[in-house]
Amino acid sequence: MKLITPRSSAAVCVLLVISCTLLGCGGGSSTPPPPPPPPVAKPEFLYATALNQVLAFTIDTTSGTLNAPTTNPGPNVGFGIVATPSGSFLYVSDPGGDAIDGFSINPTTGTLSQVSGSPFSVGSAQGPGGLAIDPAGKFLFATEISAGTVAAFTINSATGALTAVQGSPFPASTFPAQAAVDPTGKFLYVSNYNDPAGGVSAYTINSTSGALTAIAGSPFPTQAFGGPAGLAVHSGGKFLYVSLAGTANPNHLIAAFTIDTASGALGPVVGSPFSAGLAPLHIALDPTGKFLYAANINMQDSTVSAFTIDVSSGVLTPVSGSPFPAGAVGGLAVDPSGKFLYVANSPDTITGFNINPSNGALMQFSGAPFSAGASPLNLTTVAMK
Repeated sequence: MKLITPRSSAAVCVLLVISCTLLGCGGGSSTPPPPPPPPVAKPEFLYATALNQVLAFTIDTTSGTLNAPTTNPGPNVGFGIVATPSGSFLYVSDPGGDAIDGFSINPTTGTLSQVSGSPFSVGSAQGPGGLAIDPAGKFLFATEISAGTVAAFTINSATGALTAVQGSPFPASTFPAQAAVDPTGKFLYVSNYNDPAGGVSAYTINSTSGALTAIAGSPFPTQAFGGPAGLAVHSGGKFLYVSLAGTANPNHLIAAFTIDTASGALGPVVGSPFSAGLAPLHIALDPTGKFLYAANINMQDSTVSAFTIDVSSGVLTPVSGSPFPAGAVGGLAVDPSGKFLYVANSPDTITGFNINPSNGALMQFSGAPFSAGASPLNLTTVAMK
């Protein structure tokens, strides 16, 4: 039998001490590290076009409430408003000046500063309408309402300056109103408000130059004198939704298309078009692609229609309680978190709603509507990256 010497006994004790330190011995236990602090919410801002100015609001990311706006000189009537995906720059169409106004966005306060070289000429005497930017923030597209064309620009990612794409403007149809780019950045869609067949023009986007090429079959019809206006592409890139506001008489429909993800061609969703309120001029989707909202601007209506979206088929189903009262409705926008919906109201307010995440129902904020100090027309929201 091997004897334990004093030296070997001491070594065993040392090993036991080390083991207890590493593994924990006896009744004690080490204190677990504290949990990491919650992530700091990124600032969110809401911007509105108004008469002769652009309004900037800070969004409370917990409650959705808006602070008093700061004002910036802007075009007489800014029909289109859009921000780059990075949140660095904001652009507003200036029909009276036949130009696009560009602003840099302060990432902390949301205040706007004119981009050097702004306003940027569209190059015709027709004036820009709707605006759209591709998901990479490389290109900006502007409908030229009276000319029946679409202007295309490259965006300088450092300065926000716009440069016309070679070959711009590109042909559209009668009274191109609004524009939307699909999530892949491959396709551009334009609503032609006065097209006799209610046509939607479709283009492929050259990923290097930004040049547009009409897709075979374009423009794709909705219905005779449907008055296609608002456009929204589903976040999954499979569906396009087009509000049909009507031309001579108010319409009450939303057309839904499937998108061929290879060619960009459009085909009707089963059951399309779907009924909404009177003159649904603007539409917006929540970021998850679960819900669609339409602003019904006819003075006899003045509501927001809400729909759930079947992500497999694209079919729209009215949300229980829809349409929701919203005052004299103008443009509308969903915040980047998908929690809040904002609606521009005449003459000088913005109404805010909480979006029920399970069914898409709307509940107006306590304290809303918020004073805008001017007549807000169209809205967009921005989240800092």
